Amino acid sequence: MPIELKICGINSNNIIKTIVRSGGCQYLGFIFYPPSPRNLSIAESKKLTSIVPSHIKKVAVLVKPENDFVEKIKDQFDYLQVYETSPSKSKTLKLISNKKIIQAIKVKKEEDINLYKQYMGIADEFLFDSSAMEKSSIFNWSYLKNIEINEWFLAGGININNLEKASKISKKIDISSGLEDNPGVKSSKKVSDFLLKVKKL
Repeated sequence: MPIELKICGINSNNIIKTIVRSGGCQYLGFIFYPPSPRNLSIAESKKLTSIVPSHIKKVAVLVKPENDFVEKIKDQFDYLQVYETSPSKSKTLKLISNKKIIQAIKVKKEEDINLYKQYMGIADEFLFDSSAMEKSSIFNWSYLKNIEINEWFLAGGININNLEKASKISKKIDISSGLEDNPGVKSSKKVSDFLLKVKKL
């Protein structure tokens, strides 16, 4: 089964063009979170999402989003990836946006994995991330061994060197800082090298 790839923290036209030209990426993530070096304004995200071809799904990445903000951005995106939202909040966001929900679960300890069960029937996809979120750290992937859903995104500290190991745990991979030269600055070379490796697995 081929890898399904989501590249997160998209903030430049050149990187989108590199990804499209290389192929092998099915989702692009656009971050709306002011503390992040990858944070976008609505105007910036409109320009960027407008050049993404239709075969690549566009994902808005949000932390505790307000309903009115989601209303403003929803038409640019296919999915909302949400952090730190209660099940009822995620359900509300799904209803007001009419978009699919990727529920992000931050994992620090093994019991955190089971939080996903609260979102069954609400979330369309799940993503398990390290509790540091964007800080490129890895949680203990063995915590996922008893999970009762078939597919989920694995995130947190993935790079070209551990991709093969990550792909044995999940065929859905999320990468962001592992493709950067500096925080928030993606490298075209790292992106193209990574996409080449994805195709070889």
